[in-house]
Amino acid sequence: MRKKQRLRRVLAVSLVLVLVLALVLSVVVSAVARAEAEEPPADRCEMRITWMEEEQALYIEQRLVYTNRDDRAVNGVIFYAAANMFRRQSALMYGDETFPAVFPEGYVPAGIDLLEVTRNGESADYGFRDKDEIYLRVGGRTEPGETCEFTFRYYLLLERCNAMIGLSDTDVRLSAFYFAPVYLYGGEFRLSAPVEHTAWLFTGRADFDVTLACPFSYLPAATGTETLLARDGDTSVWRFQAEGAREFALSFGRRWREYASVTSGGTRVRVLSNHRLDAPRVLARAAAVLEVLEGWFGPLPAGSLDILQTDHAAGTLSFPGAIWLPEACWDLTGEGRRALETALARQYIGCAAFAEPVADAWLTDVPDIYLGLLCTEELDGREAFLSALNDQVLDSLNITVPGGLGVTSDARIFTPYEYEIVVLGRGAAVMHELRLACGRETFLRGMRTFYEMRSEKDVLGELDLVEAFDRASGGSWEAFLTDWLFHVDEYVGQGIDFYE
Repeated sequence: MRKKQRLRRVLAVSLVLVLVLALVLSVVVSAVARAEAEEPPADRCEMRITWMEEEQALYIEQRLVYTNRDDRAVNGVIFYAAANMFRRQSALMYGDETFPAVFPEGYVPAGIDLLEVTRNGESADYGFRDKDEIYLRVGGRTEPGETCEFTFRYYLLLERCNAMIGLSDTDVRLSAFYFAPVYLYGGEFRLSAPVEHTAWLFTGRADFDVTLACPFSYLPAATGTETLLARDGDTSVWRFQAEGAREFALSFGRRWREYASVTSGGTRVRVLSNHRLDAPRVLARAAAVLEVLEGWFGPLPAGSLDILQTDHAAGTLSFPGAIWLPEACWDLTGEGRRALETALARQYIGCAAFAEPVADAWLTDVPDIYLGLLCTEELDGREAFLSALNDQVLDSLNITVPGGLGVTSDARIFTPYEYEIVVLGRGAAVMHELRLACGRETFLRGMRTFYEMRSEKDVLGELDLVEAFDRASGGSWEAFLTDWLFHVDEYVGQGIDFYE
């Protein structure tokens, strides 16, 4: 009898525990479901673009669905209007060193002719908040978590130039050409004036859906997947779609031919160029480098990649799923090969694993430069790697750096030459010393961990890089990295003939 009573008590207690556990699980599941339901959808940017060839202009109708993800209300939303830097020469980000190459035919005013702005379907109160007209403020209070719909109707006037926005003999170039909401952090908008020697656009992620109507003689490419929707007479209509991209870049040219392949990891790679001899070699090298990167980091974040010939004069440009490769890089000798490999690595570190591009510019540029060098080592051997490494860092290690400039300094205080020497040159040396200290495999594990941390934090910083290497190695790297980043000149010195 006692055994039966004891058994009943045990069963009763067990039943209570089961019921309690079920209740707890129900509460947890409900909370998770509620949190997921309350998570705002990604911002959405839709554009309908018509290329007006004779007028050298684009007519753009843009619809933007924007959510205030901060915990504070804002009175007005600020948008980048970077294309307006072309309205006046004093606003251009191109300095004396590159201006003649960017504007070989001379400067002509261009930029945005804004026709209409609406907020939630009604005419909006708006105005440019700076003398260069690069930041547009649209009025109206936006509460935390509130979603608003903005529309912009405007003409974008282009000029013949080799700039980040413009047209030339080879291509029409469009980057940062639309109204993009400035990143909101702690109730404050992060404003960064354009700089020519690094990335600078600081926006949140968005889903893009863009159509382009242009003469059928043009072949376009852009961030995301492309689809030919229709062809009516002399006009083609293309559609581009991209999910979770921080920026959208578009280019189209009349003289391009298409070359394509697929990596063993399943990434589609296209090269659009009129270089009949060099384009297949660029395609082969890009596919080989991508396979190395896929082995280290997994599938290409953008899913597919377009490499586009351009007359852009200030260097290679790498956007999610699209790389603009300047004319000088297509022979793949020396700097051209390194530029391609750096741009490919940036698809992972820089475009996907995103750091604040001006304040932490070195985190945008330096890791992908060194990863590109490691791709050279993987494909071409140790001697080729050391040769490329010395080309990258040797001059910077033998030059006295202007006072106050360091690898981690804000990009706005550098000239392009200073940035190349201090940040890109000495920064690559710091990455090499880190690799030597922890070993190649641990270094790659650390960089992969850093890349994967993009799912944990929207914007990565220096402490995240330290944490990534701590996780990958089981050690502590803050003192090492801090010491090298701030005192690299004391350790390396001058008079180095060969660095290894």
